[in-house]
Amino acid sequence: MKTETKLPVQTGKKWVEIRRWGLIASVLVFAGVLTGLLVSGFPWWESLLWALGLTLPIPVRFKLEGRAALWLSRLFWAAGPVVGYSLVEILNWNNPFTSFSTLQVALNLAFYYIIALVVWLIVGRRNLSCGISTALFWVIGMANHYVIAFRGRTIFPGDLLTLGTAVNVAGNYNYAFDTKQALTALGLALFLLLLLTLPRQKGRARLRLRSAVPVTAVCAAFLAVFFGTSFLSAVGIEPSMWTTRGNGFVLNFSVCLRYSSVSEPEGYSQEALAEIVAEVEEDSVPVSGTGDGGVQPVNVIVIMNESFSDLTGTFDLETNQDPMPFFRSLTENTIRGTAYSSVFGGTTANSEYEFLTGNTTAFLPAGTVPYHLYVKEGSESMVAQMSAQGYECVAMHPYYSSGWNRIPVYKAFGFDRWLFQSDFENPYYIRDYISDQTDYENLIRICEEKEKGEPLFIFNVTMQNHSAYSGAWTNLPKEVWLTGEMEGKYNTVNQYLNLIYQSDKAFEYLVNYFSQVEEPTMILMFGDHQPQVATNFYTDLLGSDPTVEEAQKKQEVPFLIWANYDIEEQQDVKLSLNYLSGLLMDAANLPKTGYQTFLSQLRETVPAVNAVGYQDTDGTWHEQTTDMSQAAQEGLLNYQMLQYNEIFEDRDNRLEDFFFLPEKE
Repeated sequence: MKTETKLPVQTGKKWVEIRRWGLIASVLVFAGVLTGLLVSGFPWWESLLWALGLTLPIPVRFKLEGRAALWLSRLFWAAGPVVGYSLVEILNWNNPFTSFSTLQVALNLAFYYIIALVVWLIVGRRNLSCGISTALFWVIGMANHYVIAFRGRTIFPGDLLTLGTAVNVAGNYNYAFDTKQALTALGLALFLLLLLTLPRQKGRARLRLRSAVPVTAVCAAFLAVFFGTSFLSAVGIEPSMWTTRGNGFVLNFSVCLRYSSVSEPEGYSQEALAEIVAEVEEDSVPVSGTGDGGVQPVNVIVIMNESFSDLTGTFDLETNQDPMPFFRSLTENTIRGTAYSSVFGGTTANSEYEFLTGNTTAFLPAGTVPYHLYVKEGSESMVAQMSAQGYECVAMHPYYSSGWNRIPVYKAFGFDRWLFQSDFENPYYIRDYISDQTDYENLIRICEEKEKGEPLFIFNVTMQNHSAYSGAWTNLPKEVWLTGEMEGKYNTVNQYLNLIYQSDKAFEYLVNYFSQVEEPTMILMFGDHQPQVATNFYTDLLGSDPTVEEAQKKQEVPFLIWANYDIEEQQDVKLSLNYLSGLLMDAANLPKTGYQTFLSQLRETVPAVNAVGYQDTDGTWHEQTTDMSQAAQEGLLNYQMLQYNEIFEDRDNRLEDFFFLPEKE
């Protein structure tokens, strides 16, 4: 008997099925999508193409069987990570394939495929896992897109520990879709609809060891090389900090994760530390301060003003009036200048940390928040220093206590008490935040309630100027706006300038009050970072690929030290936030710790240091320490050793006498 050979797909069998209900659904979807896109402002031809693309696959179902169905399914699964990567990078304001080198694209895709494999192992079906992983990639891209819009930078590993703070302020932002979000959502929908046209997979795929073992081995080898070797350094890939969209989102996140552990600096030892301390003591000169007759203030008030910056001065903007006329007018008994922050658009806690401790986040993993990772009980800070001098130490912040892990940190630093939003009396709100005016009225109340002559140190973090700046102008008069070429272009900048104008009025009220107070009082006010007003605002000013010098313009914040008694005036002082507390101690004629003395000496060689770069004595900024003078490199290495000792050593190996002052008798 002759045996008949069976073909995989019978001749004449339909390869594609058109479903009637799908035709009706596609007509309805076509009308809805087309109308929605036209109403949203899309061009008619683009709206028509998207409407057709999203409706044509709806009634279609491929009827393939055997190997043809298998390979079509595999093809779509392989395309999923590429589609996901493209969606993420479009949302990351990049071109997925021209913004990066071939190696960067390949490394990004490697992580996308690993994630897709994990999802497939969990789900067990190619088509379903492909849809889930691609949608997951889009969700991640959307989250990162919002972070860029709200904070001016991409997501870093350390942000995963700040979700509580993010939840606190989440309701104050505008989540309306922009064009990129709408286009990627349409692209995702089209890909998922195409997936639905494929033949359905029956049951879970069986895991075969002959394919699973080598794939797992390749993935494990890749991860081991990436995270456990010097591969990244060899190929020149580093964390992208000042152009945070560099590398591609997933690769940059992974690179930052790779460098998240902190190892001992080169040459670190107790002997090396002893030599540094001896050199500091040998070179130190007693500082009498800049106050007349060595006056030490009874009240020392530090105000870290949220998002306070001088955009008009930094970028030479034209406005109808000066947004900070009072701040700019103060010259008598005043020290003023520019400080360089390590952060931009957010992560206030890092500016707070650098000022209070003198440490720099330049030596810590990119994107980490020390308040969540590195502050422990008994950490050195300006708080311990002031407490040792007999000052009552009070922290004030007119917002939620859960932000940035502040209560445990304030306990570790040694604050005697702290006030948060519920503790502020008679609050007046600008937008959704307590105003600087209310903040200062409560600060004055704290001063008036204490015993006369009792030393008081207040550290006050304001909230009025917090992002976002695209919301309604609630309780905010329109008094300042951009003029000239930028007039009418940036509504978010105009809102921000009006907030600064209100801050300036409130600061005038505060200074006028303490001008009448008999107790010697010194006030330091500085900004924590510049605002993330609009991404294209900074791009228009600095270009899409700024140099380190240009990038530092985004890190500039003003500071001012004022006293209600005679001090020696200084103008145009330039430093970074880690040096600022030492300058305050000099101005107040208060003793500095050995660490602050070291930082004052280092400032002569390295005038400013932040997470974006290092400044040489000639004012030049460098991205790498190796580009600096030998003296600067040695000073920064010593700085790194001292900071490592303070943060990571236990008390038995920490230089206690160097970081802390003895208690005042």
